[in-house]
Parts: sequence; structure tokens; C-alpha cells
Amino acid sequence: MLPCLTPPQPRTTDCRDCASISIRASSFTDSSTALFEPQSSAATFPRGEAIPSENQLRDQFGIARTTVRNAMALLVSEGLVQQVRGRGTIVSHRPISHNIWNFGSFTELARRQGQRPTTRVLEHRVENGELFLVRARGLANGETVNWLNVDTSRLDLTLYPGIDRYDFAAQSLYEVLRRDYDRHPLRSELLLTVVPPSDRLREVFAPALDVPGYLCASGDVLDADDRLVERTSIVYSPAVQMKFATRWGRDTAPA
Repeated sequence: MLPCLTPPQPRTTDCRDCASISIRASSFTDSSTALFEPQSSAATFPRGEAIPSENQLRDQFGIARTTVRNAMALLVSEGLVQQVRGRGTIVSHRPISHNIWNFGSFTELARRQGQRPTTRVLEHRVENGELFLVRARGLANGETVNWLNVDTSRLDLTLYPGIDRYDFAAQSLYEVLRRDYDRHPLRSELLLTVVPPSDRLREVFAPALDVPGYLCASGDVLDADDRLVERTSIVYSPAVQMKFATRWGRDTAPA
């Protein structure tokens, strides 16, 4: 779950205006993302058509299957493609919306926006067979850091043996999960609440104005097979602005 890294300016790309999308070899040079572009000279697939399987893309472009899987997981989360039982991975018909509530890695999103992400580990310990990890996340601006959230993760050590030995002040948790454990966070089921101030939150978010409570999103992060990736709780700074967007489908629009 990501906070607003810049003033919220959601953008929408309407794929109904695109005749097709294409996959290029360069789409997979960075395993954290894949680039689908209209009317490319590479392999092109119209809306509603199934794209090649992971194995076929691996063979066609000469890349590792793990790299293809990472890219596909992000494309699904972005809404560019849909995985349909019995048909495979289908190019989406619906518009693709990007807003501040997109799910993904804080570090990756900040870097894509040209920002410098900073992490401060507040707690890092093993208890009850889990890694209990608490991090303050923010954006650096010269010598100062604007702290945006305090992120708590609980990770099962039977799923991630040795993960307690990583330095998460220097590494992205989700990059580690994808690269070293073949786990690909895709969606979250979160409950929004307000938590009271604590000495830790006041210290991290200073000099933000004193407030009676902080917005908190807590729940489970899951992969494409609905397997638990982590249990998380994210408390946001009062400086973070949230904007929620809802799109009604034809069958669910209110009367």
C-alpha cells in the first residue's frame, strides 16, 4: 500500500482508444516492470486477445521465466491484462486508472517518480516464528527527510527462511520477496482505522502538527493465488493526502 508521494493527480489511459498493445524484448530488461505500448513493431496483440504463456515469452525473448512472472504480476495489478481461467492472460478492454492507492512497493514507486526513498528501521526482531519489522518510510530532500508512514510487517519464517538476516534499511522488502523467495505481492485486503498518537509516531512525524489520531491501513497482502505474503499495518503522516476513486460497473451502478 502506497502513500501519496506527490500531490494527487490521478491519470487515466483509456485502452478503448488503442488498437493494440505490444511486447518488446526491452519490456523485460527491468524485472520490476513491463512496458506495453500501442502500435510497436514487436509482437502485437489486440484488446481481448490472449498473450503468449510465460514459457513462450521466455523462449521468444530469451529471458528467465522468473523475470516474465514478475512483469506479468505487475501488469495484472496495473489492470493492463487480466488472467482468465481457461483462456490465459488477456489484454484488458477496460480503462486503466492510476491513483495514489495503487498497490506495490514504496521504494519502486518513489524511484519511478524520480524521488529518493529513505527507510529507517525502528524494530527488527524475531518473535513467535515471524520477522517483526517496523520501518519509517519517507522521501529525502537534501539533508532532510519527509517521513510519510510507519510500516509494520509480519513475515512467516517458514515461508521466508533467513529473511531476518536482510538489511531492510538498504533493501526493498518486496524486491527481496520477488527475487529471493519467488513471492509476488499482488493485492491487499485492508481495514482503515484511526490509531491514537504514540511517542514513536510523534517523533517520526515531527514537526507535523499534533493530531488526535493517525490514519492506519492494516490487514493482509496476498499473491495471485491468494496466498498470504505478509500481514501489515501502515500508519500515515498527517502530511499525506489520500484520494479514493471508485468506478461503478454497469451491473453494480447505483439506481
